Formats: sequence, structure tokens, C-alpha cells
Amino acid sequence: MSLLTVLLALLIERHLGSAESMRRFEWWDRYVEQAQARLEKVEKLKGLPGVLLTYLLPVLAIAVVQMVFIDWWLPFAFLFALFVLIYSLGPRDLEAEVEAILDARGRNDEESADLHLRALLGDDYANDAGSVNRQVMETTLIESNERLLGVIFWFVLLGPAGALLYRISCRARRQHAGCEDDFAQAIIAFHEGLAWLPARLSALGFAFSGSFVDAMNLWRHEGHRCPEGSCGVLIASGMGAMQLDAVVLEEEGAAEQLNDDSIRETLSLVRRSVYVWLAFLALLTLAGWTG
Repeated sequence: MSLLTVLLALLIERHLGSAESMRRFEWWDRYVEQAQARLEKVEKLKGLPGVLLTYLLPVLAIAVVQMVFIDWWLPFAFLFALFVLIYSLGPRDLEAEVEAILDARGRNDEESADLHLRALLGDDYANDAGSVNRQVMETTLIESNERLLGVIFWFVLLGPAGALLYRISCRARRQHAGCEDDFAQAIIAFHEGLAWLPARLSALGFAFSGSFVDAMNLWRHEGHRCPEGSCGVLIASGMGAMQLDAVVLEEEGAAEQLNDDSIRETLSLVRRSVYVWLAFLALLTLAGWTG
């Protein structure tokens, strides 16, 4: 059932329009703020114990509803799982977001391109074209795991509760980026723990979707360069798969050679890695059927 749910969710997301409008997480932002204010008053619940307690209620609620649906009527459980998975993806369609940048550039609409770049990269993106293109490519590789592959991994492993757990973890991490208190640091560390395995599976997906030898070699030697280990692994493997080792090694003039076609190749690599994941999931499903 996991394979069918994932396939339907991806088809709905891509071909029937993004579900961004329904992905509202303001409730989670308020909930985390209130939880932090209350938990900081209890010494034993500062840091990671408080974070785990904060995540427990929404994740447990989803798990209980799913179990009730399974016992009641299986089709309801399937539809509920599909809804939660679609809700947990994104929240924005990464491919559509990057294509909007390329489309604006193709029309020489600098104002629109700047607007889309800020939405993807933030307000402080680089000024020169080569560095901007590199940032777009690196962000695409990282966000493919954050918005899509990481959610799918935890959905397959833990069901709808796992998908929601990863999404709210991503949201909380962004909400507390740059904060130095114990609660914020625990949120960031917990998310890094959740992202560790799916990021490395995503990196393997990049390797199988491009130049395997270059991807694995760059991953092995340069995957540690990013302060956040999972980001470094994704960037090194993805760039290596596209045989762009010089970009990661920051060789002189390498970034200047990146252009819109380089960004399109990054999107193509991400698409192929999704197909690799689906093929692997199909094999696991068949193994379960034959077992």
C-alpha cells in the first residue's frame, strides 16, 4: 500500500496542481512557541526531552487515527494516509519553483526572477550569476530531500505519523534557525538525526542517477565540508553525479561556467533519483508479496 500511496501523492502533487494552499502550519508554529514557553520552566524538560514531548502529541494523534481507520475500514485508512502524505510534502513544489526562475530568466524578466530567487534562496543570495546558479543547484539538491525524499522515507518506515513528523521537524528547524537556546539547538539536532539516513539514501539515489564513481568519490572526500553533515553529503554526491567536481572543490572559474542548463540538469538528476527510489520501493513491495 505504501508504494501506491506514494505514487498517487506524487501524481496529484505534480499533475493536479500543488497542494501548497492547504499546507498551513501556523498551528504548529504557535504550538511550538507555547510548548517552549511552558517547558522552559521545568529544568528536566529543557533541551531534547522537551522537544520530544512537543512532537509527541501531533504524531501520536495521527498514529491513533490511522490505527482506528485500519480497524474500521481499510479504504478510509488508505485515504487518510494519502491525505497526510500530500499535506506533509513540500510545502512548495520544488520543481515548479525552480522552473519559475528559469522561465522568468528566459523572458528576461529580472524582477520576476529576483522574486522567485528570494522565495527559494532567501533575501541574501549572491550577486554574481555563477554563484547564484550554484546556490540554486545546491538548494535544489538539499531541498529535494527536505521537501520530498525525506518525507517519503519516513512515510514508508512509520506511515502517516512518520511523514508528519519529518515535515514538522523541518518546519521547527527553520523556525529556530539561528537561535542559541537549548530548545532551539535540540530541535536542530533532532532534525539532523531524522535527516541523516534519508539524506544518505538520497545521495545514493543521485549516484545511481548519474556518474556513480564521481558521486561516491566526491561524497567520500568532500561530504564533510558543509557544517551540517547531511547538506554536505547531498551537495557532494549530487555535484559528483553531474561530474561537477570542480564546483565543489571551488576551483577558479568553475562556478562561472554554471548556467540555466546546469540548473536544468540538477532538476533532471532529482527526477531520476525519485525514479530510483520508486523502483527500490517497488522491489521491496514485490519482496513482501512473494514472502
